[in-house]
Amino acid sequence: MLRRRAVLAIVAAVVALTCVSFVLPIPGPWGPVGFFVAARRADAMRARLLCETDHKALLEACREIIRWVDEGKLKPGMYKIRGGSWQPEVSCFPQVILDLAPQYVLIDERYVKMPMHGAAASFGVFAYPEDFKEPHPGFLYGHRKLIEGLWYYDDGYVRDYDSQYAKKIDALLQKRKK
Repeated sequence: MLRRRAVLAIVAAVVALTCVSFVLPIPGPWGPVGFFVAARRADAMRARLLCETDHKALLEACREIIRWVDEGKLKPGMYKIRGGSWQPEVSCFPQVILDLAPQYVLIDERYVKMPMHGAAASFGVFAYPEDFKEPHPGFLYGHRKLIEGLWYYDDGYVRDYDSQYAKKIDALLQKRKK
């Protein structure tokens, strides 16, 4: 009996949220239900990036791509990985990058940026070559150094005024060490 009530409560909540998303003037998939789904997906991607990814292998893969640019094998620019058609060059990207499935890989002569999620929960990594020189004092590499040359960035750090978000990220990184 208790189990049936719980199922009915969940169904009622989903139906109510769906109805609200049609009534509120929020365009596209960003109604309350869409926002909830996107937030859950962002959390899963963040955990995968911070807890499950081999950061050393990811950095080396990014540095390999920077070397391709230096050698003229690849042009700097944005290469879509998820949510669009691939450019042919993407099929040659190191597997660790393809497995991570960022939205795109932005390649500059000085760094690689890989956004994992955008919109309300923008986060990802910056990777820098070994010989990277800080362009100016106070240069922001990212919000959290993962390893030397690989930095995590996250809009959550910008919005968080009491450092609770930093504790959340630290907790995810602690899971990685276990």
